[in-house]
Amino acid sequence: MPSTSDAAKPAASSAELAHVTSRQPQSTSNRSTSPSSLKHDLESANPNPSHYNHWLPGFHNPPLFLTFLRHNWYDIGTQLLCLLTSLLLYAFCQPILPRYFPLFRGVERTSWGMKHSQPYLSEYVSTITSAIISFAVPAAIMGAIALWGTRGFGDGNAALIGLGYALSTATLFQSFIKIFIGGLRPHFLTICNPRIPPSLPGLSTLRDGDLHFYTASQVCRGDANKVREAQMSFPSGHSCAAFAGFGFLALYLNAKFKVLSRGGHFRDYYGDKAWERSERSERGDGMERVHHWKLVLFVAPWCIAILFALSKIRDAWHHPVDVVFGALVGTLFAHMAYKMAYRSVYDSRTNHIPLEGDGGDFNKEEVKDK
Repeated sequence: MPSTSDAAKPAASSAELAHVTSRQPQSTSNRSTSPSSLKHDLESANPNPSHYNHWLPGFHNPPLFLTFLRHNWYDIGTQLLCLLTSLLLYAFCQPILPRYFPLFRGVERTSWGMKHSQPYLSEYVSTITSAIISFAVPAAIMGAIALWGTRGFGDGNAALIGLGYALSTATLFQSFIKIFIGGLRPHFLTICNPRIPPSLPGLSTLRDGDLHFYTASQVCRGDANKVREAQMSFPSGHSCAAFAGFGFLALYLNAKFKVLSRGGHFRDYYGDKAWERSERSERGDGMERVHHWKLVLFVAPWCIAILFALSKIRDAWHHPVDVVFGALVGTLFAHMAYKMAYRSVYDSRTNHIPLEGDGGDFNKEEVKDK
């Protein structure tokens, strides 16, 4: 017959277990990015999209509008301030440092002259069109994925805020370079319509001391606004905006569809089994060959950005170096902005998870019930 002390052991064990459990921390301020820690993040912040009607767009956790403004007004305000400053610089500011250029009879037949005397053509893609497309197309695609795919408001908010980071800051950056450094566009001499000093001999009779350098204010007779615009070739704003916007989109698509990773796509990383896939990925199990259509999807934004950039060489508004530097600036800001909005850029375990400050952790008390 069991003793009284033996009968009390289960109760004591239960009490001890409850005591130990109560001492465990409920949350930590420094979250780990290990696969096991992703289980809570992915389950709580991103319910399984299969719980929703796939044909109807919507978020599972939309905040109140005032909550959204409280979390984002500062970032939205600084982005608008950057864009307004860029617009004012571009529209009204004169070149800070003078652009000197040689001028003599027959200058158009020299290598420098042929480089800067191209005909003045209308832009294939205007500045306004480039700015709208560079923002609207990536925003629409990322918004559609958030509405129909991840269903997470935090993800959509982080994507749009990050896109704004990239475009607004890159635009301001290249505007300052245009004003302070700049450069003469390929059609500069056509716009300038300079008065060539009659006392200077032609190329065949050049002697030491015959070559003189001038600034636009000294010799140009063309329209003042066009002459000012023709001195802002470096870097290419079209190229910078295209690579900032579409480069950010490419990084987003890579994160959601796991292009440069072990395979899968965003639906595998959201929902009930998301942490299991992350743990298998950490161990190296279940590696998959990435399908070719994902590569096409990833490079499509880069291709669009390249076409935008090269169009500025084709219409003789920019030199190749202007386009290349603008592309580098845009790509740099796209990467920095993505890292500021998401946990990583190329780590497939975490690059699809938005940071808390970008909308992924809105006040739960102010989130509308579905």
